[in-house]
Amino acid sequence: MYVLIFKLPTGNGLLRLKINRLLSKIKAKKFQNSVWFSDNLSKLIEIASFIRNRGGKAIILEKKALFE
Repeated sequence: MYVLIFKLPTGNGLLRLKINRLLSKIKAKKFQNSVWFSDNLSKLIEIASFIRNRGGKAIILEKKALFE
């Protein structure tokens, strides 16, 4: 499982909508507005690149449970 965390330039609601649709299309799960979980690393990298190419910031982390 991987975690995408991103930040978009302010005032760009259409870009956020596009990104949310891309993430929903790959069945990513929303944790918060800019935090999504997915098993599809290659698609997350594509979406993170899409965000960066439009002036945003994006990071992908690997989710690891430390205590259950």
